[in-house]
Amino acid sequence: MPAVQPPSIVLVTGASGFSGAWIVRAFLDAGYSVHGTVRSLAKAQYLNNLFKSYDDRFKAVIIEDTSKLGAFDKVVNDEVSAVVHVAGVAHFAPSVDQAAIFGPNTDSVVDLLQTLLKYGTNVKRFIYMSSAQAMLGKPLTHIYTEDDWNDNAVAEAKEKGSQADGQVLYAASKVLAERAIIDFTEKHKGQIGWDATRIVPVWMFGPIIHDCNSVDNLNLSAKIFYQFLTTEREKDKVNDYASEFIDVRDAADAFVAALRTEEAGGERFILDAGAFTYQNLFDAIHSADPDASGVPYGDPDAPKFSFPGPFCDATKAKKDLKLKEFRGLSECAIDALKSFRERGF
Repeated sequence: MPAVQPPSIVLVTGASGFSGAWIVRAFLDAGYSVHGTVRSLAKAQYLNNLFKSYDDRFKAVIIEDTSKLGAFDKVVNDEVSAVVHVAGVAHFAPSVDQAAIFGPNTDSVVDLLQTLLKYGTNVKRFIYMSSAQAMLGKPLTHIYTEDDWNDNAVAEAKEKGSQADGQVLYAASKVLAERAIIDFTEKHKGQIGWDATRIVPVWMFGPIIHDCNSVDNLNLSAKIFYQFLTTEREKDKVNDYASEFIDVRDAADAFVAALRTEEAGGERFILDAGAFTYQNLFDAIHSADPDASGVPYGDPDAPKFSFPGPFCDATKAKKDLKLKEFRGLSECAIDALKSFRERGF
């Protein structure tokens, strides 16, 4: 399908979340108009105020319960040229009801696709935000590509149901959602005027701009990063692997690029800026801000360890989407810390 260019209208689901708010901003900065779905009037008012400088190019649309069949029917209309599906849940608790994960993460995706089939007359591209959890499951030395799938999680979720670990259920829900998109577009290719692109980011970290007034209310990835930044580690653990990362702002730019690039239709793209240890993170903060209070120093005199590269290969996304160099760990961490402080965390 042809690329979708500004000033087209893009529907972004989950617009009030950590990543959703940045994705909305990226599309607005690129000249698009955005209709963003939220779950309450308060969230709509917050986003309307956050994006007021874009005049009338942003509109918040309230969908209180996205789990209901046809929930998106009222927001997909002839005005919309593209749909970016960000909304979903992430629960990594040891015990989570399977329906609480699969409902919003898998079933609602299929329901949205049905809505696009019925009402997406002028939609040209559907972009889905998946997760690296949909690829993982191999030894740490494995380098993941777009061909990898977390089939182990799917098998365990099928076997154990709600007795499976929350992270397993989340990973399985993302695998099944992606495969549902592939199956749906293949089955209805003679009926639809749109193609589908899947973006697969690793943990997204960075500054927050969404409505959040406490650490407890942070989304999962931002909360994990906050814990990374504020938790002392035993000296023999500081050089342990901590995580992969992609700055949320770079991820948002990739969504825009995926809409503006004709060849992105039907493709899967990994986003990963690199891997880091806890000590890498502490050093990145203190080298940029020697007075960073509350951030552990770890063991600065210990031998330094850095990973040779990301464990999830983002070469395809960088090349095909013509992405600029991803932000480094220091910029990502410093800006995240600054935003946390501004909220009084």
